[in-house]
Amino acid sequence: MPTESAPVSSARMIGWRPEGAVAIGIAAVFALYLFTSEYHNLYYDAEDYWQLGHRFYQQGRFSLLAYDDALRGYSYPLLNFACLLFRKAVHWEAVTVVKCLNAALAGVLFGVVGPRVYRLATGAAELPSVGRRLLWAGLGFVFWRGYFNFSLSDFPALLALGVALWQAQRHRLEAALWAGAALALAVNVRPVYLASVLPVGGLLLLGFSRPVWLPRLLLFGVGATLILTPQWLINRRHFGASSPLVLSQSKELHIHNLYLQKLWYGLIHEKYESSVGRELPTGQLLFLDAQGDAVLKTEQVAEFSSFSEYLRTVARHPFTVAGVYARHLFAGLDISHPTPYLRRWSPSIWLQFLNYTIWCWAALVALNSRPTLRTMLTLAGLLLPCLAVLPMSMEVRFLLPLHLLLLALVAFGRFPVWAFRGRYWLALPGCYSLALVCCFGLSNHIKQMVEPRFRPFLLLAEHGTGPVPHM
Repeated sequence: MPTESAPVSSARMIGWRPEGAVAIGIAAVFALYLFTSEYHNLYYDAEDYWQLGHRFYQQGRFSLLAYDDALRGYSYPLLNFACLLFRKAVHWEAVTVVKCLNAALAGVLFGVVGPRVYRLATGAAELPSVGRRLLWAGLGFVFWRGYFNFSLSDFPALLALGVALWQAQRHRLEAALWAGAALALAVNVRPVYLASVLPVGGLLLLGFSRPVWLPRLLLFGVGATLILTPQWLINRRHFGASSPLVLSQSKELHIHNLYLQKLWYGLIHEKYESSVGRELPTGQLLFLDAQGDAVLKTEQVAEFSSFSEYLRTVARHPFTVAGVYARHLFAGLDISHPTPYLRRWSPSIWLQFLNYTIWCWAALVALNSRPTLRTMLTLAGLLLPCLAVLPMSMEVRFLLPLHLLLLALVAFGRFPVWAFRGRYWLALPGCYSLALVCCFGLSNHIKQMVEPRFRPFLLLAEHGTGPVPHM
C-alpha cells in the first residue's frame, strides 16, 4: 500500500472531488436551515466571543498582543476579528457572518475530517461511503443544528482536534507540523483538550521507525509553538504569567480558577441549560442535585480553594459523588433540544427515542469490534476531554466528542449481525425495552429537579396546558 509520502496520482486527485462535493452539500443544507431558523441574535457566551474580537483593535490599529482576556484563549476571538472585518466590508449582520462560517465548518467536519479520522482509526482501506457520510451528517444535523447559529467554541475546537488526530497519523513528515498546530489550536480554544496531548503524541509515533520519531516530534513541537507563543506573550504582557496556556481566570467575574469553580457547581447541578426568553424566563436553567448539595453542606465547602480540597471531599463521599457524576454522563448525552439557547421548553419524545436508540445501536457496534492500539489512542484523544469535564456543571455540548462518536459508530460501523442470531436475538427486544424505560425514567427524574422558578414552565409544556409551540 503506498504511503501518503508517495506522489499524488490523478486517481487520488479525482477521489477528492466527491469528498469536496459532499462537504459542500452538507454546508449548503446547514446554511439553508441556519438562514431560515428563528435565531437572529447572539446570546451570552456567543455574544462574548464575538465581542472579544474587538480586543485586537485598539488606538486605531490592529495588534495581536492587545488581546487582554485571561478567561479565554486568543485564537477563536482572532477568527471572530477576521469575521468582523469581513462583516464591515460586506455590511452584513454579525449573526449572518457567523452562520456562513459555521455552515462551512459543518461541511468540513462532517464531510472531510470526521470520516478521515474514522478511516485511519479503524484501519479501513477506504473512506466511508457517501451515503454513510451523509447519514452521519444528517444525524449531526438532527441533534446539533441549532448550535451552528452561534459563535461558540465547541465545534471549532473539536474540528481542530479532529485535524490533529488526522494529521498525526499521516506519513508525510510535514503532517506532524500541522498536527501540532491543530492540537495547540484546540487547546487554546478549549483548554480541556490538554487531555488529548498524550494520545495525539502516541499516534504521532505509532507505526513509524525510531529514526523518524525525533523529526516528527520536533515538527510537532514547532507547530504547537507557533500557535501557543502569542498566548504566552499575551499572558506575560497583561498578567505577568509565563505560561503558553489559557489562564482560565477573571478578576472581573471573581474567578480564580474556572475549572475549580465548575467542579464546585458540578456537585449541585445535574444539568445546565440557557434560556433566552419568550416562553421561559431569561437566564440559567439549572437542574439541581440534592445529594451532591448535601455533600457540600456536610463538608461546609462554600467553594473549592484547591484541587487537594476537592479530592479530599470526593474521598470522603466516593459513592455519592460517583452517583452524581453518573447522572452527569446521562444528562450530558440526553439532548432535549437541538440548540444551546432555549426559547421554550419543548422536548420531543421522538428526538429522545432516536437518541436512546442510537446509544443502544452504538453499543452493539462497539461490542462487535476489535479495537487496535491505533483505535484506542484515537478514542482516548476524543474521550479523555469528556472524562475531564464529567465532574463539571454539565451542558450537553461538553460531551460533544462522545455524542458524535456514538453517531459515527451508527453511521460508519458494521452491522452487528451477531446480535440478531441465536440467544442474543431472543434477549435483544427485552434489553432494548428495558434500556428505553430506564432512559426515559432518568430523563424525567432530572427534569423534575429543575430549580423552582422554572418548574411551572416545564410543567406547562409537559401537560399541554398552554400554547407552547415546537421548534
